[in-house]
Amino acid sequence: MEHSGIARFLGAGESRDGGQWLMVLELASCGSLHHLLCNKSGSWMASMKLSQSLSQGLEYLHSDLHSHGMHKPVVAHRDLSSRNVLVRADGTCALSDFGCSTVLRYCSGRPGWQLNNASLWEPGQVGSLRYMSPEILEGSVNLRNGRCLLQADIYSLGLLLWEIWMRCSALFEDGMVNEHCLPYETELGSSLTLDGLLFYVSQMNKRPSIPKQWERETQGALLQELMTDCWDHEPDARLTAQCVVDRLNYLQTGRSV
Repeated sequence: MEHSGIARFLGAGESRDGGQWLMVLELASCGSLHHLLCNKSGSWMASMKLSQSLSQGLEYLHSDLHSHGMHKPVVAHRDLSSRNVLVRADGTCALSDFGCSTVLRYCSGRPGWQLNNASLWEPGQVGSLRYMSPEILEGSVNLRNGRCLLQADIYSLGLLLWEIWMRCSALFEDGMVNEHCLPYETELGSSLTLDGLLFYVSQMNKRPSIPKQWERETQGALLQELMTDCWDHEPDARLTAQCVVDRLNYLQTGRSV
């Protein structure tokens, strides 16, 4: 899988003392997205570059591609979080940590994408707790319908976009940006429980708070709408990764400062 939005795998091997296996990836000198956002706020263009490259990587992951006799199947990441996204020196994102990922395949005669070699024992509740979609938290995902897993990724993407833009100085008066917070950290604290998050996200249908001042500016309002459409309670109502990319492209052309 060669794409700028996917961390490049360079090789693997065993440590010299034979104690552990090692995986070698391309250098991401800015560390994880979480590390970057904790230590640095961003301009409009820097935040847009993070958002676009992140969304383009997910669009590629979710795509079924055939080229030169090669096939890249649809893949659901299933563990999107700001710690599982790397940031290069040029400010672009690359998805990483595919330990929970699932390859999907299209079955003729059946609707949608199916798990490749799906089994009844395939775990449904995997990933980082605070980024899990309502249906994942509830354990109500139909694992034989792979589209549900793709839409769960989109929910997580919405939270990542919220993290990025909450650190954008252009969206706050006098550029006074709050410290970085993880999704639901302000509302539920740093130590989440499944029951607490399930009640807040699923039963109360609450999401991370968005500053009221965003509603008064066109770009802020469009970003709010984008996030809301990503983390909708109903999986089928959420955007696709391609739609997220298209909307961000529209936002970029509307503002270039």
